[in-house]
Amino acid sequence: MTRLSALLKPLKEFFIKHPAVLSGYLIYGYFFVSTMKFYRDFKESNFKNLEIVKNFDTLFWMWLLAFVLVKVLEYRTKLGEQEKHRLEQARELEIRQTQLETVHAMLRSLQHEINNPLTIIKLYMSKLERTAAGSLAVLKDVAVVKESAERIAKILRNFSNAQGYATLETSAGKLAQPMKEHDTP
Repeated sequence: MTRLSALLKPLKEFFIKHPAVLSGYLIYGYFFVSTMKFYRDFKESNFKNLEIVKNFDTLFWMWLLAFVLVKVLEYRTKLGEQEKHRLEQARELEIRQTQLETVHAMLRSLQHEINNPLTIIKLYMSKLERTAAGSLAVLKDVAVVKESAERIAKILRNFSNAQGYATLETSAGKLAQPMKEHDTP
């Protein structure tokens, strides 16, 4: 049984790909049999006027059956293509989800690694602020450094909490920008 199905598989694939050929074989095979019967009856003169119609009446139904067969196979092909497209979309969504999870994990790790030195910088800036209370220039510089450290921490927090990422073209090249839940890519 398996050997027979292996031999018939290319034939089956051909007829699925070209259903009109299969319906043509069915129609013209039946037409051939009907015509041979008609010629035999004609030669023997055994038929009446209505028997001519009777010999070829099912040809119409064969054409209708062939038409339905072609339409069913086209419909099945269309459904198969739609299913394939849906699976490709699901796979693409899964890949994007995995990429997003990987980026989140990487950013959380990066946030942890950068926040530790930033915390130390902020502590030393606070200590420097207390010791340099009399010098306005030093206090101004300390405030700038503390503000920059806070900006770095905020940017890292935004990236690690983002729901998605968009790519922006800049003069420096492509940059990633975090997106919130209500943003659209």
